[in-house]
Amino acid sequence: MLPDGIYLHRDEEAIWPASANALLVRDPDGAVLVDVGCGKEEVYLRLKDFLASHGLEIGDVHTVVLTHAHPDHMGAMRYLLEETRPRVLLHPVEAPLAAEPSRLNHTFDMALPLRYGINPFNLEKPDILEYFSNLCPMASADATHIIEPDGELELGRFRFKVVVTPGHANGLVSLFEPESGMLFTADAVGDVVAWYSPSSGGLTGFLEGLDRLAGLPAAFLVPSHGEISGSPSREIARTRERLLRREKKILGELAAGPVSFQELASRVFRNPMIAFFPGPQILRCHLDKLEAEGRVRCRGEEEGWLVEALQGVV
Repeated sequence: MLPDGIYLHRDEEAIWPASANALLVRDPDGAVLVDVGCGKEEVYLRLKDFLASHGLEIGDVHTVVLTHAHPDHMGAMRYLLEETRPRVLLHPVEAPLAAEPSRLNHTFDMALPLRYGINPFNLEKPDILEYFSNLCPMASADATHIIEPDGELELGRFRFKVVVTPGHANGLVSLFEPESGMLFTADAVGDVVAWYSPSSGGLTGFLEGLDRLAGLPAAFLVPSHGEISGSPSREIARTRERLLRREKKILGELAAGPVSFQELASRVFRNPMIAFFPGPQILRCHLDKLEAEGRVRCRGEEEGWLVEALQGVV
């Protein structure tokens, strides 16, 4: 299904903390990688084995395109940069995060749960890099070139249309190759729905990005997590449905009357492993959307952070 000259390095798992899939684009000068996977040495060694299976060494990689600055997509740069110095391409809002990964604490809204009294692990100062360290370590990397939002990206003999799909990351880019109809969705669409946070584009940004993807004449879809699909429209619609199903659950919990943000989060996200991240961040995204639509009212700290559905909209 992939056009000649493009190859997929697929991780065996799709659910976090799985490493992201990587694309290899061959050209006369060597190779381009789109994402490199998480920062565990065994992940990097598998990437090198994949390159070797195509007659390539890591030194043949002259360009790395990073769809966004998250550890499962760029963590392996810590090893790659020890062996070679390729061009590194990133969306302009992702470049500072890649250069200084501690900034991810802001885009992941790590302090948000504390505002609502949610701190099941008694964290003094939440640090997303510490959270990632054992699961999928992050790396830093300086962008040498910027990906133009909504522009085009020439990789080998292919010319990709850049589609910005925020929500999971403000500068998350999907890539569409019109000749073959290949749509590489990164984390915008896949076997699992990626988490989202207010400072990464929120639910509204996520849904708008899906609209942009749905408007493309894609023949098949390649995700960062999961398998290639020959039904792009179905996969995009399924992601949208999952997002809106969560919204329906939130409204259902509000049907009986006002409830605090903290209590609402515990009802919607019952798994204790996501009670601090990303559950509250996702909930805040939905409430931002619902409040903008006039469907809920979110009260302040002096009123106990109460959330209520407005009459007639549940």
